[in-house]
Amino acid sequence: MMKKTALTMAAVLTAAAVMTGCTSGAPSAPASSAAAGGNTVAAASGESYKIGVFTKDSTTAFWRYVVQGAMAKGEELGVEVIEYAPASYTDSAGQLSMVEDSISAGVDAICIASCDSTAIVPALEKATAAGIPVVIFNTLVPDFKDNITFVGVDNYDASYRVTEELIKEHGGKGNLVILEGDPAGYQNIERTRAVTDLAEKYPDVNIITRQPGYANREKSMNAMENILQAYSEIDMVWAINDVAAMGCVQAIEGAGRTGIDVIGIDGTPEGATAAKDGRLKFTIDQGPFDQGAMSVQAAVDYLNGKEIEDNYATGGTIVGADNADAFLQEFYPDFNK
Repeated sequence: MMKKTALTMAAVLTAAAVMTGCTSGAPSAPASSAAAGGNTVAAASGESYKIGVFTKDSTTAFWRYVVQGAMAKGEELGVEVIEYAPASYTDSAGQLSMVEDSISAGVDAICIASCDSTAIVPALEKATAAGIPVVIFNTLVPDFKDNITFVGVDNYDASYRVTEELIKEHGGKGNLVILEGDPAGYQNIERTRAVTDLAEKYPDVNIITRQPGYANREKSMNAMENILQAYSEIDMVWAINDVAAMGCVQAIEGAGRTGIDVIGIDGTPEGATAAKDGRLKFTIDQGPFDQGAMSVQAAVDYLNGKEIEDNYATGGTIVGADNADAFLQEFYPDFNK
């Protein structure tokens, strides 16, 4: 694999070592103070790099774990980590504006999970032109070629693996609902492409409808309620992430329907707990804490002139009833305590 000016895995802070202080529901947002375009979530005393970490929103549990990872790594390395989060998952204009603000504020590096992988390109090109290295994490930006590395899962592969596990549980057949995120989002396109490819591989799997829930619990629940009213025979539900999946579960339980298996993608503690309790069939871990920590590590190593890899993989574990408890104990030991 090619290297860029070395992030060793031994240097990466693992989630198992430091994932403490998590509570039921979304983890608490770290203490913060106002900053240009964002919140300072970790600051080291004395002179340090300023690393801008851009998530897709400020409330979803997954992104709070990303920020916790980035904050912990920033504290360990003695750098300042500044969180930038748009109002919502679909606020691509807001995120683009924040990137431009961070450039003006003089950040030393940008770590970003893009809301819209096309719309964000001009802002990232401005960062590169200003000499600011860019780490892409969670969601690829195919038309931006100057990122120093990518941190995260392959969205197509993760979706393919967990969806095929679901299909096999149903004997390779059944009626499937797709509850997608933002239809125009690159992450959504890659994840749903895996599902449609599997439907071709398994001809007895029938995708009966495809509706957006925008990776939002309430919107996904409402969409699923409408789907339940329209379709009497549903065997499987694929949701864009764990938040959407739990919205679907709520709708199904509220309607008193049984025999419908739901899967999500993220491996959040809520998703894993739902899998443990039999409410969610599967989720697949993305390693959110490590996405934040490894992105900051890569940025700092690059700034210090070290070689870094083109790609750092996180997560990848399919979580179901059989391994959910062990997964929670290893990565989220304080969840629900």
